[in-house]
Amino acid sequence: MFTTFARTPSESAGGGKANGKGKGRQNGASPPDAPHNNTPPRSKRSQVARACDLCRLHRAKCDDNQPCSNCQHRGERCSNSGTSDIRTMPAALREIQRLKSQVHHLEQQLQSQSLSLNSTASTSLTTPPVSFAPSPASTRDPRKEQGIPKKYWEGIYTSTAQSHQTQYYGPASSFYFIGRMSSYLAAALQQPHSDHYMQPNSASRSFATPTSPQRGPLDEIDLPPDGPTAADTLTGTQEDYFLDLFWQSYHCVLQIIDEADFKEHYKSLWAAPRRSRKPSALVDIVLALCMQYGVAVVPRSGPATQTQGDVDGNDATIAGRWLYRRSQTLLSAELESPSIMTLQCHILAVYYLCNASFQNMAHSTLAVAVRTAQILGLHLEPPESMPRKTKELRKRLWWTLFTVESKTCMKLGRPLSAQISEATCSLPADDRELALLSGSSFASFEDNVTWHTYNLQNTKLILAARTVYVAFHDRCAEILAATNGTTLYSDAQALETCAHFLSTAIGCFHSWRDGVPNGLKTKRRNSGEPLSTDKSLLDMELYAPMWLQRQRLLLELLYHNLAMNLHRPFVSFSTVPGSSLKLAHGHAIACVDHATAITQIMHQTLTEGDTLRGWHEAFQWQWNATLSLVGYILAYPLVPSTQSARQAIDSAIDVFERFGRNFAVAASAANVTRDLVAKADFLIMRAAGNGVVTPATPSSSDFGGLPANHGAEHAASGSNVMFQSEMDPASMFQNSVPGMDSAFTIDSFNSFDSMLTGSSNMANLWDFSQG
Repeated sequence: MFTTFARTPSESAGGGKANGKGKGRQNGASPPDAPHNNTPPRSKRSQVARACDLCRLHRAKCDDNQPCSNCQHRGERCSNSGTSDIRTMPAALREIQRLKSQVHHLEQQLQSQSLSLNSTASTSLTTPPVSFAPSPASTRDPRKEQGIPKKYWEGIYTSTAQSHQTQYYGPASSFYFIGRMSSYLAAALQQPHSDHYMQPNSASRSFATPTSPQRGPLDEIDLPPDGPTAADTLTGTQEDYFLDLFWQSYHCVLQIIDEADFKEHYKSLWAAPRRSRKPSALVDIVLALCMQYGVAVVPRSGPATQTQGDVDGNDATIAGRWLYRRSQTLLSAELESPSIMTLQCHILAVYYLCNASFQNMAHSTLAVAVRTAQILGLHLEPPESMPRKTKELRKRLWWTLFTVESKTCMKLGRPLSAQISEATCSLPADDRELALLSGSSFASFEDNVTWHTYNLQNTKLILAARTVYVAFHDRCAEILAATNGTTLYSDAQALETCAHFLSTAIGCFHSWRDGVPNGLKTKRRNSGEPLSTDKSLLDMELYAPMWLQRQRLLLELLYHNLAMNLHRPFVSFSTVPGSSLKLAHGHAIACVDHATAITQIMHQTLTEGDTLRGWHEAFQWQWNATLSLVGYILAYPLVPSTQSARQAIDSAIDVFERFGRNFAVAASAANVTRDLVAKADFLIMRAAGNGVVTPATPSSSDFGGLPANHGAEHAASGSNVMFQSEMDPASMFQNSVPGMDSAFTIDSFNSFDSMLTGSSNMANLWDFSQG
C-alpha cells in the first residue's frame, strides 16, 4: 500500500533533485549513465526589430543588413514603411471600407469637374502650354496667369434704343443673331439691309426714358413735372383694383413680398384724416407693374389694332410710368442705408423696364440690386437666430435676384455680375409648413407641390442653364485663342468641336427636366411627353387653379427659351463644301425644335384661354423663338425640317396679332415677321429652282446629349452634313455686292436706312439678281 523511494548516489552528490539537475547541466556535467556528446552548444538566433516590407510580404526571414539579403538576391528595393499589419478579418474589412470610401470621394470629385475644359474629348486643336515661370511684373498678363489663354467671341455694336448711340450685345443675344441674319440677307439679295428694321417698334425705340412725356431725344423734349398731374393720380379704389391684380398674377411667380406684411404696410399709408396715401417706393412700383399688366389685358381702341405698330404715350408697356418715376425718386434717398424693401423695389423695377423693352436700363438697375443685396448680406446664409419665415424670405430674395440677373445677362450676352462662388446662401425651401407661414392663400397641390415649388424649380433651371452657358462660352474662348480667330464660323472644325462640347455639357440641363415634379408639368394629349419637343398639344387641367396653370406654362416656356438659346449659335448661314458637321447641324435642329415648341404652346394658350394674355415676357419669348425660326429657314432652305418651321412662323404671326390687340410692339413684331418671311420664301424658291444642295439632316443619336425626340422626325439618309462656316462680314460683302469698298464692315453696312420699308409686300419691290 505504501511505496518507498530510495535516493540514489547520483542524486545525493548533486544535492537533491531540485538543485542537482540544473546545476549539473549548467556546469557541463552529464549523468553517469548518459553517453558522452562532443556537439558544440547551439548559438542564440539573431532577430531584427522589424522585417522589411518585401520579406513581410513573402513571409521570409529578414536580417539587419541594408538592403537585406533577400532584397539583394531579388534585386528589389528594400524599404520599411512602418505601417501596422492587418492581421485579422475585421481589420481587413475596415481597410476595404476605407478604400471604397476614398474611391467614392475621388469619383465625386471627377464628376464635379465633368464640365471642366480639360475633360472634353480629344480634338485636333491644341492649346499652347502655359508657362508658370516667374516673369517681371511689367510683362505679366493677369488674364493668362490663372490658366489657359482665352479669346472671347466678339459680339455686335448696334443701336437698339431711341438714341443713335450703339451698345454692345454678345453672341448669345438675339441682337447678334439679327445682325447675322441682316448680313446674310444683304449678301443673298445683293442690296443693303439694315438690322434696324428687323426689330419691332418698342417703347425704348420711341421714348428716351419710360417717363418721357413725348417721343424724341431727351434734349428735345420737356421734362415731366416733379409731381403727378390730376390724370396720373389713382384713387384708393383704383389702387385696390391694381393691387388685387398683383396677388393674382406676379405674386405667384415673383415670390419676394410677404402678402400680410405688405397689406399692413399699405394700410398704414392711409392713416386718417388723409385723402391720399403717403408716398411709398414699394407700393408705387407694385402699382406701376400691375398697371402695365392690367392695361395690357384690355384691348386697344381703334380699328385694325392688331396691325398698328406705333407706340404712343398710352401704350400698355409704359402704363404707370409716373408711379415708376416717383418710386425711383424715393429710392434715391435710400442708397446709403438700403433695406429689404429697397431691394424689393429694385427687382420689381427690373421687371417693369424689361416689359417696356428698356433692356439696358434694366441691366443697370440689376447691378444696383446685386450690390444692395450684398450690402444687406443676402448672399450669405441667414443667421440661425432669425425666424424661419424671415430666413426663407431672404433666401427667396437672393435667389430671385440671382435668376433674374442670370437670365438678363445670358439674354444680352454680357458678363454675369452675381458670382455663385461668393454666395453661401442655400436654396429656398418649398414645404407645406413654409407655404402656410408665407401669409398667402395659395393651397398645396398634388405630389407635395406648393406655390413655393415653382420658385425652387425656376432657380434650379437657371443654375443648370447658367452652368452650361458659362462652360460652353469658356470652351469657345479657348478655341478662338488657339486658332487666333474672332468667330467660330470661319473654322468648320472649331465649330464642330464646340458642338461636341455642348452635346456633353448639356446633360445637367436635361437632368433638371427629368427632376421636375409631375405637379408642375402640363400634361399632353395623346400620351405626349411634358417638357419635350414632340409637338403634342397641351392637355390643360380644367379645375387647376390659375396660379398653378400659369406657373406650369411659364416654367416650360422658360425651359424651351433657354434651351433654344444654347443651341442657336450653330445655325450658320454660309457653306463650305466638303465639311461634315453632323453635331453642329444637330444643334441647329434642336434650336428650331424648341422654337417650334414655344410657338405651339403660345398659340394654343392664347387661343383656348387667358392664362398668358397680356404677359409681356411671354411675348418676348415668342419674338425670340420667331427669330430662330426665320434664321433657320434662311440658313437651310431645303432640308426636311424647313417646312414645319415655316408653318410655325405662320402660327407665330397669329400670336403676335393676338398680342397686338393689347400692345403695339406685338403688332409691330407681326409686321416685321411678315417682311422677313416674304424674303425667306423668295430665297427658298430661288434655291429650289437652282437645285442647291442642302445639308442632309442627321439623326438625334449623332449628337449625343440631346433628347431622343430631337431631330427624330428629320432623320434622313446619309451621314455627312454640308455645313456652313460663315465668312467675315467684310469679305462676304465684297464677294457678293459688286463695287463695294474693301473697308466696308458689318457696322457701316447695317447703318444704311432700308430702302424697302413701308411696303406691305416687300417681294414685289425687290430687284433680285438671278445669276
